[in-house]
Amino acid sequence: AVLDAVHVLAVSARTGHGITELRQHLLAAAGVDEQQETSFSARRRHVVAITDARAAFDEGVMQLQQFKAGELFAEELRQSQQALSEITGRFTSDDLLGRIFGEFCIGK
Repeated sequence: AVLDAVHVLAVSARTGHGITELRQHLLAAAGVDEQQETSFSARRRHVVAITDARAAFDEGVMQLQQFKAGELFAEELRQSQQALSEITGRFTSDDLLGRIFGEFCIGK
């Protein structure tokens, strides 16, 4: 099996170190080049997923900067990653529903 490339970025919840690098990495992973203005086509669900990922990331940065809440920043990063995973196919809404219904005993 071929392993996907793993990117490790150091991010400090206390100082905010690495936030710019993380943002740049996420944009590059989404195929966005900030240096030049380009257009790209994407499925609507991809656009929604990217929008959701960005909103979660921005919320996490706000939590970190205003409240020094590293745990909330980490949760927002998880939600951002989950939204991007819907594009990469690693995690979908159907996976989430399967996990929810697989963990709970309903109707017994």
